[in-house]
Amino acid sequence: MLLLALSSGLVSAQERVICDSWKISPVSELVLPAFSETPSVDGKEFDFASLLESSRLPQTGIEQWEVLKTGADTIVPGIKSKNSLVQFAGFLKSDRWTKATMTIASNAIYELYLDGKKVKTQGKPSEMPVKVDLTVDNGNHQVLLKLLAMSDTLRLAADIAPAKESEGVLSWGLSGLRTVTINDILEGESVSGAGLSPSGRYLLIQVSEVLPESGKTQSHLRIYDTELKKNIISLRNSGLYASWLPSTDRFSYQVKKDETTEVYIYDVQSGNETLVVSGLESPGRIVWSPDESYFIFTKSDEAAKTGELKRVFTNEDRIPGTRNRSHLFAYDLKTGLVRRLTAGSQSASLQDISPDGAKILFSVSKTDYSEIPFSKQDLYEMDIRTQRLDTLWKGKPYGGYCQYSPDGTQLLVSGSPETFGNLGVKVSEGRTPNVSDRQLYLFNLKDRKAEALTRDFDPAINRAVWAKDGMIYMTVVERDYVNLYKLDPKKRSFTRIDVPVEVVESLDIAANKPLAVYTGSSISTPQKFYALDLKTGKSTLLMYPKEKQFKEVEFGKTEEWNFVNSSGTTIYGRIYYPLEYDASKKYPVIVNFYGGTTPTDRAFGGRYPKNIWAADGYIVYVLQPSGATGFGQDFSALHVNGWGRDAIDDIIEGTEKFLKAHPSADAENVGCIGASYGGYTTMLLQTRTGLFKTAIAHAGISDITSYWGEGYWGYSYSAGATRGSYPWNRRDIYVDRSPLFNADKFRNSILLLHGTDDTNVPVGESLQFYAALKILGKDVEMVLVNGVDHQVFDYKKRIEWHHTIMAWFNKKLKNQPERWNDMYPDKNL
Repeated sequence: MLLLALSSGLVSAQERVICDSWKISPVSELVLPAFSETPSVDGKEFDFASLLESSRLPQTGIEQWEVLKTGADTIVPGIKSKNSLVQFAGFLKSDRWTKATMTIASNAIYELYLDGKKVKTQGKPSEMPVKVDLTVDNGNHQVLLKLLAMSDTLRLAADIAPAKESEGVLSWGLSGLRTVTINDILEGESVSGAGLSPSGRYLLIQVSEVLPESGKTQSHLRIYDTELKKNIISLRNSGLYASWLPSTDRFSYQVKKDETTEVYIYDVQSGNETLVVSGLESPGRIVWSPDESYFIFTKSDEAAKTGELKRVFTNEDRIPGTRNRSHLFAYDLKTGLVRRLTAGSQSASLQDISPDGAKILFSVSKTDYSEIPFSKQDLYEMDIRTQRLDTLWKGKPYGGYCQYSPDGTQLLVSGSPETFGNLGVKVSEGRTPNVSDRQLYLFNLKDRKAEALTRDFDPAINRAVWAKDGMIYMTVVERDYVNLYKLDPKKRSFTRIDVPVEVVESLDIAANKPLAVYTGSSISTPQKFYALDLKTGKSTLLMYPKEKQFKEVEFGKTEEWNFVNSSGTTIYGRIYYPLEYDASKKYPVIVNFYGGTTPTDRAFGGRYPKNIWAADGYIVYVLQPSGATGFGQDFSALHVNGWGRDAIDDIIEGTEKFLKAHPSADAENVGCIGASYGGYTTMLLQTRTGLFKTAIAHAGISDITSYWGEGYWGYSYSAGATRGSYPWNRRDIYVDRSPLFNADKFRNSILLLHGTDDTNVPVGESLQFYAALKILGKDVEMVLVNGVDHQVFDYKKRIEWHHTIMAWFNKKLKNQPERWNDMYPDKNL
């Protein structure tokens, strides 16, 4: 019997998992292609392995396939003759990352797939069982065999065993339910942009799709009819960016032709396409006037190239490309005239065009080191016909983004609490407002007076739109949510609009209809795309891009958990639990935070996908320590000159209280992780407490002084975060609160991660901390990500970076070092 060898003990019966039940697809009968008896131009014969490889069946709809129990003598039903093609699918569950061996005995030839990727081709029938090495992560994995019968009967038997050195526990089943993976986070479609036509009837939807394995991104453009409720145009892999004109249901787009650009208008209703202008030199973003008679575009003037030696004139001049300048131009559709609107030594930024199209609003920023902030804003209004300038303000610190009111008499200004002096400030005595706590103001164009709109509104402003109905719609940071609000500027009343997402990502409003569209996600739900009736407040789902991808993905429970700190302030947080959480068991814990000026929100995925950590058997505690926006100005003000103070205290106190309140959290196996300012927080924590058995800091700041001077934006960020404080006048901050100068107090262990090309927080911040800890004999590892800036966006590097994080935590908190050792084996250096 061919299959007796499999059941005779090739692996120990105690470890092996018998694959004795499968989902089996319908059988397809194949025939050899015409001229298959003739060799190819390379002299290769077309054999049965070629037939197997060239034949494809869908690997979807597995839940509808028949169930087949198999054994050593099982004959697969439905096989009528040689060349019958069939697929078998089952699911392998592992409690950890492990290497394993699958042993297959069959009289057919076959291809083996693991999670959709081919891992083995057996192109010839084998007299003996074939062993295939597999590597699986924690979770449930699809195993699929595509078999081509070599006779009128087909037999199959298989088992899987973990590697001898592994303590992994494997099981076999037919359920495809699984937990989320890093591939789920990175791959698939998402809505990258959406805009409503002025009438509200049509939607331009930009869709980005990240392809599996290659990680390449494709862009798709869809035009959706909101009345017919269907796509009327769909251009896949177009790479075309389009935007609506402001008054008619027409959109414009740009087409590059050699070194110049053509601008087209497409009328959705008539289907007519019109060439507006050709020969424009790199117009950049185009903004149309409300009457569609002209558009404003930006053109960049590149500075003369320097030689091998460069004199640096300002701190910004250190940064490549900052000598280039952007200027404004206007194109008139009637005359075809291109006019230059701005020139000079400073870049001009378009803010808005007045509702009647007669004026444009633009700003110019200048560097001034005489007082904080170092960047000052000039705001101008220009008559588009005469190009006469009216200066609205000059040298304003903390300048903001401006837009006209619907009647053109006022400006809606988004800026810091101090954009208009103390007008928007609401902090306790002795505290300094946080420049990142964005506020809204009204600026009257007639009397040039400003009025604070959100001073007494605790959430921080993300984006605001003053609609034609007179209402201001805004997305705001509120605790760890991003919510949608309506502000009535006459009544000064705020109304929260309930939406079925916890983090609103984007918002667009139709010019002439009470209709909006938005994208958003939630703590355990990927991005969704909705339409919102602004009269009724009702949301309607338009797209769930990853619905099929997440059909069989399960999540553990999540819940809010807050505590009151020693100062009497409520510190908000949330918990992610493992899928099959059992309160009677102990689980390792990962604590995540930022500790800087923005909260770690509830958006799905992100740089640190907490759902994946929980799926790997961790309890994940995320908290929002003092200094974050979204909790009111007094709370966010604690960030200013607060390096290593309140946020650190909150994290230590919160973790201690969390562990005490949750007996299932294993206090002996707690790790923490943060990036950038959160990386600084992580580094410093390990010098302040022994709570965390290990830590991971990505792009962390170890010496506030070197970051201040060397990071491209170090000194300008510090102008807000360390306002009025410098290395020469605040040793207590720059030295005493820097992890590097506390390295001798370091406890437990840490993994330092850093991109080698980081311009924000230079890689030296990790290098010097690593050097110090190594000399001190501390438990430290460092992994550098080659060619990466402050964040890891490259698809393949991002996956390896994620696996590095999980491998380190599993090594230190679960005593599972196998993956870490496989990725980073010791070297005898």
